[in-house]
Amino acid sequence: MACILIILYACKEDGRGQYPIHGGAPAKVSSARVDENFAGGALIVYDIPQDEDALYVKACYQLDDGTQMELKSSIYTNNITIVGIGRSREVPVVLTVVDRSQNESEPVTVIAYPLDSPIYAIAEILDVKEDFGGISLRWQNPSELPVIIDVYKIEGNNDKSQVERFYSSTINGRANVRGQDTIETTFAIAIADRWGNCTDLISRNFKPLYEEKFDKSQFRRWNPPGLPYNNQEASAIYQIEALWDDIWYVGGPTLFPGTLWAALNGYFTFDMGQVGKISRFKLHQRAEATLIYNMVSPKRFQLWGSLTPDVSNDFATWQFIGSFESIKPSGLPLGQYTDEDVRYACIDGEDFEVEDCPYVRYLYFYQVESWGNDPRVQYHEMTLWGQIQK
Repeated sequence: MACILIILYACKEDGRGQYPIHGGAPAKVSSARVDENFAGGALIVYDIPQDEDALYVKACYQLDDGTQMELKSSIYTNNITIVGIGRSREVPVVLTVVDRSQNESEPVTVIAYPLDSPIYAIAEILDVKEDFGGISLRWQNPSELPVIIDVYKIEGNNDKSQVERFYSSTINGRANVRGQDTIETTFAIAIADRWGNCTDLISRNFKPLYEEKFDKSQFRRWNPPGLPYNNQEASAIYQIEALWDDIWYVGGPTLFPGTLWAALNGYFTFDMGQVGKISRFKLHQRAEATLIYNMVSPKRFQLWGSLTPDVSNDFATWQFIGSFESIKPSGLPLGQYTDEDVRYACIDGEDFEVEDCPYVRYLYFYQVESWGNDPRVQYHEMTLWGQIQK
């Protein structure tokens, strides 16, 4: 009890404890002005009042749908940024100083004039094309604003049903809608931000191209003369059969790799056990934190094929299918990645499209360059689609 009394007395003596409550309003900001109007918002600057009791500056304004926004900025900074505006317009921003007793100063109003939200620029240059099993979407988002892209089908009496929703904040956005019938279909797309701003529907008719998934149960280990089997480890989890066992890690970066194909050299071959024309294929990178878009993960590679096993390490004996390059959505430097990068490369898998593929049965994957300039090649899974010869 004596110790508690001493502590309470000490707090009283040095002035520490709850701030006093008083009714005097703090001084208002001065020289308030818009420093910059940008897409979807504005930077407002002002001079801080010389008031020792001032705690923060509050900015109040309305979003396009009438939602009241309230932002706060520390008294130790002289600016505040408003965000969430959709279409370009005048936006009155009311600034007040709030003190430690929650008293508010006289309001000061500044008129901002933000530019259109980035979602409208994205919509203008959105590239949509018919694709195998659906449609492909490509867009540019230089501001890296988090956006939501909804894809709908329009049927019957303009009935709208959602088929996909994509979340993205990368500069170079890519997405695909798959699993659609090969009949002419009206697809509609809308782009929104997290403040509820949304573009008008972008509607067009597309006829998805026919494709089917190659039967992985028929895939077999196979090597022609001059291209020997070259697995990195004797362990079962590193055999080439792991490349088509439909097992890959889907929980994000991990130290446990699951099953995967790990080759000492930058190539591998196998027999699909069926003849077909490849329309696209999907590859899943290793999910360990140090390997995503790094080290052994292929960056640039080629795919070759053959109808017969009469081939060798001489490219002249193979048919060229295509050259491909792995894309890192965020564009971050080596060793850095975002959650979207992980989902794209490891969880969902990266899609590669093939143009004018000949009929083939045997495949030859040749690595030109890995992300970390490592001579090895490693993957969790490979899946192929196309037209299978019956």
